Amino acid sequence: MNALSKKIYLQLPKPTDTDMRGDKERIISSLPEEYTPAYMSYRVLKELYPVCRESDWCITLTLVYQFEKWEIIKIESGDTTDKLYGFAVDLGSTTVAMQAVDLLSGEVLAEETLFNQQIEFGQDILSRIFSVQEKPENLAKIQSVTVKTFSNLIDNLCRKVNLSAEDFSIMVIAGNTTMIHFLLGINPWPVFQTPFCPVFNAPDFIEASQLFLPFSGMVYCFPSVANYLGGDIISGLLLADLQKEKQSAIFIDIGTNGEIVLSYDGLLLAAAGAAGPALEGGVSQSGMRATAGAVDTVLIDNGVLKLTTIDNEKPKGICGSGIVDLLAQLFLNGIIDFSGKFIPDSSDRVIKRNGQYVFVYAWEDESYNGDMLIFTQIDINQFLDTKAAAHTMVAFLLDALSLDLSKVDKFYTAGAFGKYLNLESAITIGLYPDLPRDKFVSLGNSSLQGAYMLLTDRNLLAKVKNIQESIEYLQLGSADNYLTLMIAAKFLPHTNLEIYPSVKADLIKRGILK
Repeated sequence: MNALSKKIYLQLPKPTDTDMRGDKERIISSLPEEYTPAYMSYRVLKELYPVCRESDWCITLTLVYQFEKWEIIKIESGDTTDKLYGFAVDLGSTTVAMQAVDLLSGEVLAEETLFNQQIEFGQDILSRIFSVQEKPENLAKIQSVTVKTFSNLIDNLCRKVNLSAEDFSIMVIAGNTTMIHFLLGINPWPVFQTPFCPVFNAPDFIEASQLFLPFSGMVYCFPSVANYLGGDIISGLLLADLQKEKQSAIFIDIGTNGEIVLSYDGLLLAAAGAAGPALEGGVSQSGMRATAGAVDTVLIDNGVLKLTTIDNEKPKGICGSGIVDLLAQLFLNGIIDFSGKFIPDSSDRVIKRNGQYVFVYAWEDESYNGDMLIFTQIDINQFLDTKAAAHTMVAFLLDALSLDLSKVDKFYTAGAFGKYLNLESAITIGLYPDLPRDKFVSLGNSSLQGAYMLLTDRNLLAKVKNIQESIEYLQLGSADNYLTLMIAAKFLPHTNLEIYPSVKADLIKRGILK
C-alpha cells in the first residue's frame, strides 16, 4: 500500500555524552531516506517529552505525505505499526458519505451516510450562501453544523468498527467549491458574485483540530477549478481517468448543479451550471429524496400504471429516478406531447386540479398518507428546464471542439442519481444523448470513490494536481447560441428527432409518430 499516511517504527540511538542531539533531530536523522524531507509541527514537538524517554527510545511515528515532503503528525510509545486508518469523505450539499479505511490492507471497514445538517440554512446551496450574506454570524453556525455532521459520522463509524477516532491519521474530502468553503469557515459569497472567483481553489492539507474535527490527524480537500466545478468533480475524474489512451469521453454529474467534462485528444473542457432540484425530487410538490416510500421506478403497461418504491412501502412521493421514468412513460404512452403538455382524455389518471392538468400516480387509497400524489404541468415544465440544461452543456462542449457526438467513446454518469437512473428513460426524454448503450458507464458515487483512491495511493496527489491544472473551464454565459440550444432541448426528447434515432423508432412503433 502507498497510502497517504504511513507509520514507521524506530529504535533511536540513545543520548550519550558524545551524542547530545535533541529528540527532534534524533528522530529526523533516523528516518529512512524515502521519508525525507520530513517536517515536525509544534504540536508534535511538545509531545516528544516524555514519550521518547519513557519508551526507552523505541517509538512509532505517524506521517502524512504532502506532495514532496512528509509531516510527522503523531508519536507513540512502542511498535503500533499494525494499526493505521483513514477516512474517505464525499461532502455533498444534501448528504455526507464517509468510509473508514484500513490503510494497511485498503479494506473499507465500514461506510455511513447522513444528511448534511447545513440543510437547516436552506435546501439548496444558494439559499445557504444568501443566509450568510444576510447574517454574517451564520457562517460560523454553518461550519459548526457541518463539523457536527462529520463528528456524528466519525462516531458512528468508530462504534461500528470498534476503533477510536484517534486511531485515524488522515481524512480525504471531496466536495463542491461552496461546501469546502463552508467546512473551512470561509465565506463563499465570491462563488456567487461576479466574476465568480472563489476565495481559494486548493486548501491542501489542514490539521483536523483546526477544523474542530475530533481526531488529531490531517485533512486533505480535493482542489476545485471554478465556482461550480469543485473537488467532487476532480475526484470523479480521478476515478474515470478520462485522459487514458487519449480517448474521447464525457463525464457528467447532475444534481442541484450540473457538471460536464469533455475529454478529447488529451484536452479537458468543462462547463457547469445550476440544474435545479428536479433530479433530487425537489421539483414536484410530492417530490422527495430517495428514501423509504419514494417512487423510484414507473412503468405503464397496456394502460396500467406499475410503480415500485424504496423499501417497498406505500408511495409517499417520488424521487429523481422515478420522475425520469414517469416522464418517459407518459411520453411513450401518448399522455404528454413533445412539448411536455398533458393530452386531455389520454388517461383516466389525467385530471384537472386547481386550473391545471395533473397526472395522479397514486390515488388516496394507494398512497402512504392517504393523500392523492400528483405530478403537475408546472412540475413537468420545471423538469424540462433541468434536462435541457444537462443536454445543452453537452452540446456546448462538443461544439467548442467541433466534435461530433458519434466520436465520443465513453459517456460516464456519476452521482447517486446517475447510478439508479433507468438509462432508457433518460435517453427517451433527452436527458442523456442517444448513444450505443455500451458506451455508457455508471460510476455511482465517484466523488467518494476518488477520495478512497487518493487516500490509499499517495502517488495520485500529482495526478490530482495535473487534472485540476489541465481543465479549461468555459463559461456557459459566454456562448452566443446557448439560449437557442436551451430552447431546442426543452422538447421531448429534442426538437431534432434525428439525433434520437432509437426514441424516434420507438415512437413510430407505438403509433405516436408516423
